[in-house]
Amino acid sequence: MKTITTHTIELTGTHYEAGYHLGTWMSVHSPHKHICTAGFPGLGAKETAMAADLFSSCCPGLNEELAGFADGLKTRPENLVYYAMTWLHPGCSHMALLPSMTSNSHPLVARNYEFNDEMEDFTLIRTCIKDTYTHIGTSVLGIGRDDGLNEHGLSVTMSSCGFPVGANPGMRRPAVTGLQFWAVIRTLLDTCRDVKESLERLEDMPIAYNMNLILVDRGKNAALYETLDGHKAYKSIDPSSRDQYLFAANHPLLNEMILRESQAMEHSLVRCQTMEHFLTKKKGGYGQEELKQFLLTPYPCGLSCPFYKDFFGTTKSMVIDPEELTMDLCWGGREENGWRHFSIHEPFCEESRSITICNKPAPPSIFQNRSSI
Repeated sequence: MKTITTHTIELTGTHYEAGYHLGTWMSVHSPHKHICTAGFPGLGAKETAMAADLFSSCCPGLNEELAGFADGLKTRPENLVYYAMTWLHPGCSHMALLPSMTSNSHPLVARNYEFNDEMEDFTLIRTCIKDTYTHIGTSVLGIGRDDGLNEHGLSVTMSSCGFPVGANPGMRRPAVTGLQFWAVIRTLLDTCRDVKESLERLEDMPIAYNMNLILVDRGKNAALYETLDGHKAYKSIDPSSRDQYLFAANHPLLNEMILRESQAMEHSLVRCQTMEHFLTKKKGGYGQEELKQFLLTPYPCGLSCPFYKDFFGTTKSMVIDPEELTMDLCWGGREENGWRHFSIHEPFCEESRSITICNKPAPPSIFQNRSSI
């Protein structure tokens, strides 16, 4: 058993002011602040400038926020790892249910996020920055987001699509120049009101990361958006569609993407089969408590995984209601850590809380590849 400190904070003001607040907060509270400022081999002034140009065209306000972040951490912007790791390992599960599937007749989103506990921020942030939409979401390197919900009821969650892409040794090299998932998600939450606007913005964004995005809005629309080595495809649903749910784990699900990569790890195929079975075992009436229980049920019968040393441990579980503008969050994939309720309408108080996780060795077989066709 291991004890971990989680955090909630609120960022307001201009992009620079929000970044500065985050940097000063992290310099005091985060044991991982050195990760953000350690620089990155091979990233020089030229590469930093190229990254900044890409951020300027695709991610409004990001450069200003990074400047404030660097000042708050008392370092130079070019020392921020965010530039190298965003300019271009998680394994997650997520589902979207349209109102015909739920007991409260609201669209609902359920997701688990699997990663390594020593590289997870364990921080939920409410961001209310001038000229952007207010949103709540969990952070990556402080500035990025790996999921969230904004004031217009747009929910965005993600999982890797195939082997994770990144600048770190051992990761799949990016096939195109573009953005990491956490910059893409942050931009969608900051600037888009619904699924339609999100799809339009995604079409114009250079994305290097291979990911499955699930987008849901309070207008009862949802979409699965996949990227793979620079290629993009999506499937959208609404109340008139034959399918009233979406789900994804860590391999391509859309036909045009499966043709490009037909191999998947055992754990991804099993989780998709588990989610499909869960979503089809009855005609509807799924409630939030039922979704929460499923998220915290141990793999393979459910989605909670304790394999942190293998970068496959559940760091957070959440249920999002885009109509109510609320998020219920459980850190560490354990009922003992408790579910906490958050709303877009309620400012956050900065606080820290302790949780526990339980690490177990992963069976090697779950990382074996087999055909997904």
